[in-house]
Amino acid sequence: TFFTADLGKVGAIARGAKGSRRRFPGALEPYALIRIELELGGTELATLKRAEIVQSFGQVLLDLGRMEVAGAALALVREAHGQRVPDAQLFMGCVQFLTLLDHAPDPTRAALLAFAMRTLALSGVAPRLSVCGRSNEPVPAGKAAYFDPALGAVVGRRFGGGPFLLSAEMRQKLVEAQGDGWLDVARSTWEPEVLNGARCALAAFIAGHLSAELASRLFPG
Repeated sequence: TFFTADLGKVGAIARGAKGSRRRFPGALEPYALIRIELELGGTELATLKRAEIVQSFGQVLLDLGRMEVAGAALALVREAHGQRVPDAQLFMGCVQFLTLLDHAPDPTRAALLAFAMRTLALSGVAPRLSVCGRSNEPVPAGKAAYFDPALGAVVGRRFGGGPFLLSAEMRQKLVEAQGDGWLDVARSTWEPEVLNGARCALAAFIAGHLSAELASRLFPG
C-alpha cells in the first residue's frame, strides 16, 4: 500500500518484484519517499510497474524505537484516510514527520501525538475540542474542558461532561496540532502530566472511532 501525492492511498501488486532488480532496485521498503509508476485498471488494486527511492530515512531504519513510532504513524494514515483520496497536505505531513523522526527519536511520542491530531483533522475524523458536542456552544480559549471520547467532543459540565478533563494548555496544544501549526506542536516541549493526559484522551477516542488495536499501537501503556 502506498500513500501518494496524486492519488492518495493506493493498493498495488508488484508482480515479479523479487526477481526484478531493474524495475524495483531496492525500493520496496517502508519509511521511504519513493517515485512509482502505476497502471490503474478496473480493480481496486493497481499494478506497480516501476519504483525508485527518492529519499530514505536511514536513522529510522537503524533504530527499532523510531521504526515503531513511524509504523504507528503510517498505520494511522492507512486506517483513517479514505482509499484514493488525494491530500497534498497530509502527504507533506507524512514526509515532514518522517524527516523529524529521522533527526531525533520520539520516546515519549509527543511528536506522534501532534501528527496524529493533524492526520485525524485532514481525514475528517478529528475530535471536536472548541465547541460543546451537546449544545454546539463554543468553549472559550484558555479554559479547561471535559472530553467525552465516545461522543468525540468536549462537553460542558451541565450536559454531563466527560471522563477526561483537558486542561487549558492541553486543549490549546491539541487544537493547534489539528491545523497548519502541528509541526510547531510536534517540536514543542510538553509537561509530562499534560502529555500523559492528552495521550490517554486521544487513545480512548481512536479506540472508539477507529480501532483499539490502532490506539494501543500509537500510545501503548
